[in-house]
Amino acid sequence: MENQGVSNFFYRNWWLFYLAFFILLGLLIYSFMYDNNVHSSRQTISVLKKQLEDCENRNRVVQNDSIRVIANEGQFGCLSFTLVWDSIDDLDLHINDARNNDISFKNYCRSCDNKFSSTGGQLDVDLNAGGVNSNQPVENVYFKCTPPSGLYTARVKLYEKRNYSPVNYKLLIRNNGRIERELTGTLYEEGQVIEIIRYNYNERT
Repeated sequence: MENQGVSNFFYRNWWLFYLAFFILLGLLIYSFMYDNNVHSSRQTISVLKKQLEDCENRNRVVQNDSIRVIANEGQFGCLSFTLVWDSIDDLDLHINDARNNDISFKNYCRSCDNKFSSTGGQLDVDLNAGGVNSNQPVENVYFKCTPPSGLYTARVKLYEKRNYSPVNYKLLIRNNGRIERELTGTLYEEGQVIEIIRYNYNERT
């Protein structure tokens, strides 16, 4: 009789077993989806964190480039060309302006003749020249407001090689203080000259 009572109970309450089965199945599905969502959320957070770090690092580098100019009493004016590198090698920045003046350590240089070109340009920062060995050097040519429209050609020369590694450089072009172009390259041998860019400047921009 006892076995028959148990059988009758299971027969009358069969739906409880189906309910328990579907509840367990739902819990398993929820647990699986929750784990996947947590994993996906962690991946998204990781990607966003990496993007923020890259942005912060980029801003820090740009700020450091600017500080090099400012720390050496350089200026940006309406138009400027800033050359930076990270070695004790001596690089020379040459800017041919819209009237074909060669602005470099030879002419229109603050530390040499303290003159400005007919377009208002001057090399006002010239590090690692004359035996100076800085690991954060910079050369900067700026134009007082407002240089004429036209073609401005930027060249870089590896004037003196002081170590064995290639020299990676970066040229920043600022228009009214805003970075408009950023160009990079590498120099390998003493005496090597590279034309970095021919830049069309419009005084109305």
